[in-house]
Amino acid sequence: MRSAPLSRPERPRVLVLCPGAWDKVALETRFEGRYELLYDGENLVESPSLWEGLRFDVFRWVERTAAAWRGQGLVGVVGTGDYPGCMLASLVGERLGLPVPAPAVVVRLSHKYYSRRIQQEWVPEATPTFEPLHPFAGPPRMERLDYPLFIKPVKGTMSIRARRVNDAREWREAVRFSWRERLEKYLLLRPYQHLLERYTDARVPAWYFIGETPLTGTQVTVDGFVEGGKAVVMGIVDSVMYPGTISFQRFEYPSVLPEPVQARMREVAVRLMEGSGFDHACFNVEMFHDAASDRVMVIEVNPRMSYQFADLYERVDGMNTYEAQLALAVGRPVPWRRRAGRDGAVASFVMRRFSDARVARVPSAEELARVKERFPGTVIQVLCAPGERLSEHDQDVGSYRYCIVNLGAPTREELLERYEQVERMLPFTWG
Repeated sequence: MRSAPLSRPERPRVLVLCPGAWDKVALETRFEGRYELLYDGENLVESPSLWEGLRFDVFRWVERTAAAWRGQGLVGVVGTGDYPGCMLASLVGERLGLPVPAPAVVVRLSHKYYSRRIQQEWVPEATPTFEPLHPFAGPPRMERLDYPLFIKPVKGTMSIRARRVNDAREWREAVRFSWRERLEKYLLLRPYQHLLERYTDARVPAWYFIGETPLTGTQVTVDGFVEGGKAVVMGIVDSVMYPGTISFQRFEYPSVLPEPVQARMREVAVRLMEGSGFDHACFNVEMFHDAASDRVMVIEVNPRMSYQFADLYERVDGMNTYEAQLALAVGRPVPWRRRAGRDGAVASFVMRRFSDARVARVPSAEELARVKERFPGTVIQVLCAPGERLSEHDQDVGSYRYCIVNLGAPTREELLERYEQVERMLPFTWG
């Protein structure tokens, strides 16, 4: 825990829980002059050891953290991470009487099955057929579904283990876990299971999968926030896949979908988030638009901001989404505006391989600096280090991320041309 002597601060004091790499880059370079930012829970972002995982008690941690910060002049708590950041922020903030989403809402929206039930209630026309599936009991006996279906863990990140399965053989292959993987999954999800037992009926455990009718079409992320019970959509980001895969190649903003389709997506997101009871924070809702049927369908809800897209919005709209999240955290109105930025097109590019490899070399600090000098405002996150295997990091099924580049340009055509130059300027080599 990093704190500062208690005083009457001119800047609002905000606690950032479980900060990740994107948080540090954005917050410490952009907002330190306007907010007094304090950090806690950095160690919870790391994978626990067996002993640490078995000893960790999420409710004890929350009470201890709230007690440590009570009386320290905090006016806000934020957590941008999927798990455990946004959940712990809601729990600690509730204990301290600060403006945060209700923990029960965050816990339910973060669980793909309970989230689907909320969607079924508020946006039934945008919700596919779904049911929970036990991953370790052999091929499932499905009541509402049949093959082919799309499966994913009810609590997972980055599409890990998410895939289409066409028959029982592919099901067995998709949910084949080693005993080591089962133990790691148990330790990682144990705190979330305890939250489910407090805030839901707990009939679908944290380690279950969900099966759904497969969805197709153009995938997007609808980003927004809820302030005083009223949802506002900030923008829609297109998800572009590597050809023939479900692995993201880039995320482009603004969306190129027709405006009537975008309007329907905004309406679905607003109705869903207001109906769910979510409040005082940013959210993102992933959706599909199927051009053949003209249907808009919800993929999943994330009760947190899209930290990877924060600077994309700033470059197009003139306002970083961290600014919106911080304003919500301290109870200030969000002065959101559109198209007040310097760029007309932006994207977050994801560099991937489709086979595992050992990292021999990554770009040097000087090489990274040359890219940023050539294209000011570029954000680069190198996700690996020399000597590592790409598979040592959490990855999608069948692909391996190794770098993310956020880049802007006046037009979409120039954006893609600039990225080709950036790729040539960032040498990665493999052993």
